[in-house]
Amino acid sequence: MKEDFLDYIEAKRKEVKEKEGRDPERIISQQYYQKAIQISAKCVNKTNKKKRPLTSKIDKIVLNRFTGPLVLLAIIYLLYNLSIVQGYKLTNYTWPILASFRDLVASILPSEGLLFDPLLRSLVLSVMDGILAVLNYVPIFAILFTLVAVLEDIGYIPRMTFIMDRVFRHFGLHGQSLFPLVLGGVFVGGCAIPGVMATRGIKDEKARLATILIVPLMNCLAKTPLYILLIGLFFKDYQGFTMFFMATITLIIALSVSKLFSLTILKRKEPAPFVLEMPPFHLPTITGVIRRCLERLWLFFKKIVTIVIVVMALVFALTHFPGLDQEQRANYQAQMEQVIDKFYQDIGQDSPYRTVLAGDNLEKYINYNADYSLSKRGVDSEEQKEIIDKEFKERNLAFYKIANRGVYREDGELTRDREAMQVAKAYRYLERGRKELRAEINDKTLINSVLGLLAHKIEPITKYAGFNWRVNMALISSFAAKESSVATLGSIYKSDQGESLEEKMSEQEQGWTPLHALAIMLFMAMYPPCIPTLMAVRLESGSTKWMLFAGFYPIILGSFISILIFSGGNLLGLSGLQAMISFYILAIITMVLMGFIKQDGVGNEFAGDIEQETVQL
Repeated sequence: MKEDFLDYIEAKRKEVKEKEGRDPERIISQQYYQKAIQISAKCVNKTNKKKRPLTSKIDKIVLNRFTGPLVLLAIIYLLYNLSIVQGYKLTNYTWPILASFRDLVASILPSEGLLFDPLLRSLVLSVMDGILAVLNYVPIFAILFTLVAVLEDIGYIPRMTFIMDRVFRHFGLHGQSLFPLVLGGVFVGGCAIPGVMATRGIKDEKARLATILIVPLMNCLAKTPLYILLIGLFFKDYQGFTMFFMATITLIIALSVSKLFSLTILKRKEPAPFVLEMPPFHLPTITGVIRRCLERLWLFFKKIVTIVIVVMALVFALTHFPGLDQEQRANYQAQMEQVIDKFYQDIGQDSPYRTVLAGDNLEKYINYNADYSLSKRGVDSEEQKEIIDKEFKERNLAFYKIANRGVYREDGELTRDREAMQVAKAYRYLERGRKELRAEINDKTLINSVLGLLAHKIEPITKYAGFNWRVNMALISSFAAKESSVATLGSIYKSDQGESLEEKMSEQEQGWTPLHALAIMLFMAMYPPCIPTLMAVRLESGSTKWMLFAGFYPIILGSFISILIFSGGNLLGLSGLQAMISFYILAIITMVLMGFIKQDGVGNEFAGDIEQETVQL
């Protein structure tokens, strides 16, 4: 009986669609709207029939089928230009503060050794390098969150929903799919977990499952630091455009993916009509904007303090153990002894400083020199410099002379100590050799580590996407939390000189090109959901099968896109910008073609412009 009734309903549905040329769902929603207008005309007294409300005047532009999408794109571009381009300039002021804090912590920890540092020092600084690499982008996030909060407060987000419904329904989605996508990161800086959870309000089962599967493709907050890092390194002249590209390309790809799912694995799911209440425009409130901004910043800090610290501690273990064996350590110690012997030869047998730097005193001077350099870093006041000089002179006068390369003030007079000059010159070569050995030890330790071995195993495949073993390590660590990508890079490309991560990567990866950066960013954009997001997918879909699928398909998709960008771009001789534009055009063409493929339950005509009126009861 039930089957007969459902068959009857389906037959009538097809009959109506063939007769009217439209989906019954759209006819019903339009009839609702027409009936509402009729009831309003009988029950509402219009106090001013000639004057149109300001909201209606604005909506004639922002909801128009032609001008509406253009306004939307302009707002997105302006959003990222203000936050990324202008916010990135602020990091030039925030990084010295973060670096000073790291220096303070480093001064409290046990001193570094000639080659091998104490475990406590290495662990704490490694975790701190990762955290500070992410915290450096707080000014960008603060601007971005503020601007998004303004858009929410003025009432533009529902307009976005209406505009995008005209497009979404061609791809098996729903106008209500936009809010989960916004939460997930249509505007860069979302989070996939609330995005997936927000899909429970979508009544259309097909659109709800499709939305759940593509929300993790959005640019969540955790992916953004890696974008900013690589854009700052390789696309300095096109920062706003590149961030606009990353913000929109994910949605373009997600729409094509959603349509593919709607035609295949979600084909038998039932659609439902879309009804939306449109609020009037109003001015944003300062308290509301600040509250939303602070809430999102607090969420960001909470994830840094909890997830990233845990992940970085785990990454430290995976990147340092089993480490070097006894034979390798002895070999490096022998090389260091040769460097030290050369140092003593250079300063000469008769130098009065030979005994000053003999034995353990050499290591003490290395730490003294490091502390002296840290104390004077960023100090502009001559008075403050004099205080620091006095402190270190009292601490060890001989060390002070060498640290100042034999030129110092004694009783107000400028004094030159030629023996100290000779020692300082020889020490520069010793320090250079020591740093080269420490860098080699760091690389060797990473290569021999658990994570390094795995990263090297997959490098023969990932090299076609432009990923070296270091990038592989960062991406592997990101599975637990995307924030860990930059944090892990901050740990891998470590330095004792207080440089930012951008400076360290520029020094150590001079063979990289914008194609490398673009491939990495697009792979991260498609990267599988983090573990908490997968749990949310399991909860909202009610199926372990969908959870496993949501974690698997982005790996295939991201690998294909990255290989296409890097290998294809190199084959065609494209620059990073050319490859970006070419891929953007290709993705749009693919999306448009997918949108024209008809599917059951979804029409291919665009909805007409909405005609709104503001009334008083």
